[in-house]
Amino acid sequence: MTSNNALADIELRCIPDNSYALSGILNTKKVRFDIETKSKGETVKRTPLNLVLLLDHSGSMQSDNKLTFAKKAVISVLKLLNDDDIVHLVAYDNDVSIIFENARAFSREHLYSLVDDIEANGSTNISGAIDVGANLLEKHVYNGYSRRMFLFSDGQANVGLKTRAELTSLVAKYNAQGIITDSFGIGADFDSEIMKGIADAGGARFYFLASSDVIELLVTKA
Repeated sequence: MTSNNALADIELRCIPDNSYALSGILNTKKVRFDIETKSKGETVKRTPLNLVLLLDHSGSMQSDNKLTFAKKAVISVLKLLNDDDIVHLVAYDNDVSIIFENARAFSREHLYSLVDDIEANGSTNISGAIDVGANLLEKHVYNGYSRRMFLFSDGQANVGLKTRAELTSLVAKYNAQGIITDSFGIGADFDSEIMKGIADAGGARFYFLASSDVIELLVTKA
């Protein structure tokens, strides 16, 4: 469906998680709505980003190529950033590791291999990753830059804060300090309540990355 007005074209797409349903019974299916706007000849330069990427590489991410999808999403972000953007990468399982920090996006070619080398292992410490990401944004301050975090996970938190209420409270605290947190649900078995709750509390948007085919489209809109 496409509509027109004086400023933009708007395209709405409804995409189910699969194309099959059992007949004769009530079915519940996940669907994703994609809304795309295309400006008519008007170019708007966005605010530069001071961005932390939070990548879940816990053992649960090993199934169904979830970690592969997540790493592709991270690399897509690096490719789509403007050269003057600042980017940091935090990887987490039981523990939280800073893979790189305070990198200029124009150096992205040197960062891809660091992403590729990350392997699945351990449990899922989402709250620890959020704390480390927020601390990086406090450490590296750039005037006029939007402070953002992108969380990539299946949402199966089992170390540190684990419940939706605990995690959303943590994210809301940082949002009150000016940090915006988008969340990207990975795999068909992701915890939608936790991942959507994080995005809502972070003043941002939630995305479901069902397959590698939609990664670049969704990351572009983030």
